[in-house]
Amino acid sequence: MASILIFFATLLVTLCLYYVIPKKYRFIVLIVASLAFFVIMSKFLVCFIAFTITTVYFAARWIQKNNDSTILDEHKEDKEYAKKIAKHNKAIITITIILNLAIIGLLKYFQFFGSIVTGIFSWFNVSFIWPKIPLALPLGISYYTLQSIGYLVDVHRKRIQADTNFARVSLFLMFFPAIQEGPICRYEQTANMLYDGADANYKDISFGAQRVLWGLFKKAVIADRLAMLVNLIASDPHSYSGYASLLFILFYTIQLYADFSGFLDIALGSAQMLGFKLPENFRQPFFATSAQDFWKRWHMTLGIWLKEYVFYSVALSPKVTKFCGKIKKKWKNHFTKSLPTLIALLAVWFCNGLWHGPEWKYIFYGLYYFVIISIGMLFEPMVKKFYAKKNIDPNNKWLMALRHARTIFIIFLGETMFGANTLEDSFYIIGSLFTHYEGNVFALGLDWKEMVIAIVAMLILLTVDIINERKGDIREVVAARAIPIRWTIYILLLVAILVFGAYGGQMYSVSPFIYGNF
Repeated sequence: MASILIFFATLLVTLCLYYVIPKKYRFIVLIVASLAFFVIMSKFLVCFIAFTITTVYFAARWIQKNNDSTILDEHKEDKEYAKKIAKHNKAIITITIILNLAIIGLLKYFQFFGSIVTGIFSWFNVSFIWPKIPLALPLGISYYTLQSIGYLVDVHRKRIQADTNFARVSLFLMFFPAIQEGPICRYEQTANMLYDGADANYKDISFGAQRVLWGLFKKAVIADRLAMLVNLIASDPHSYSGYASLLFILFYTIQLYADFSGFLDIALGSAQMLGFKLPENFRQPFFATSAQDFWKRWHMTLGIWLKEYVFYSVALSPKVTKFCGKIKKKWKNHFTKSLPTLIALLAVWFCNGLWHGPEWKYIFYGLYYFVIISIGMLFEPMVKKFYAKKNIDPNNKWLMALRHARTIFIIFLGETMFGANTLEDSFYIIGSLFTHYEGNVFALGLDWKEMVIAIVAMLILLTVDIINERKGDIREVVAARAIPIRWTIYILLLVAILVFGAYGGQMYSVSPFIYGNF
């Protein structure tokens, strides 16, 4: 509750100040607001993001200076000099990334690594006690760390120039609407835009406000209501029958989507009210026709980051290329041709799982998608040959419907592993689908009235997603309607949030955002 109130208070003050001061000074408002928000939320832990900003800024400048020297220096024809510079830059970027990953490793994964070490010692019957140190996570560390690494790697790859403006780098890494749950931005996408500022625009302000309201609807009316049932079952899944397990599987995935995409709507809407267009993070993921397509629609900016900085780095690395080259010489088939991709995908999905949290269930969740996507990729040629042999149109509407149903099954199964308290609990929940069904469905945290509200709200969510999938942006559709119709929709949305929001013990108490923990 406190975080969302602080966020909106920060946004309101920022909006009031932002458009009343000269444009060339507006970046100062954003920096001060972002810093104030971070300090209020994380107190002295601001030192960690300050360390990241400082190290990345100077490391990028150093790498850029070295890059420029290979062009401007009299040694430009000297290949040995170029190799020396490349080696120097590699050392700079490696040390800087390791330092920043060490911070997140210590603060987020210290106890997880300790459990692994303790387990290894126990195999050899050796008593070992890993120290338990109370650690706190700075706001958005998983997000700003990835952004900082992306910026540094882009400079190292000569994709962009290192920025000489410390304020611009700082604003890019701690812009308050995106610091909590993303989206994960690329430097060239947002840095200059945030620093240069924007002019007041009625469409941006109104569309941004509409998106904020829609995000609050998804969070308060859908996600927090479904959380009542989901949290009850997750706390002790062994006490419930197949009905409860089935509802958990259905409702947790929808809760997660409404919660996470709801916050992204708030973040992107807030940024748009300030005149900025941040990259989208969701694109109607439940309309996907494959697991791969799902991840092109779900948490899109994380997927893009992993593809750009993990997948290509692994697939094109000299060691992987050399190893796969030797394998291809001995065996030439579809598998060996796909081997570099498979190795890179393994790294991507392991990192995806580990990024979500220091628990085995997240790692298993990542590897689950690795297996599903790899199987699809390896069997794709055989499936195409089969379709061609049987003269089957792969775009046949019944086949498309079947692929869609298969993908929904894969998604809901995967999110069950993600949402259960432990991996063992997720297996029990899935297994109990094939056991007894007994008990009262309306005694699982939601009575019949709450269930009706949840179902109606989910149908509204589905309708909006259908419109967005077919027509582009529902806000444009609504904007094309007459003023009375538009304002009726806005007022009904606001009333629905206030009246039907699933608030906690205190009035208008919103549950913490799920991805805020990552």
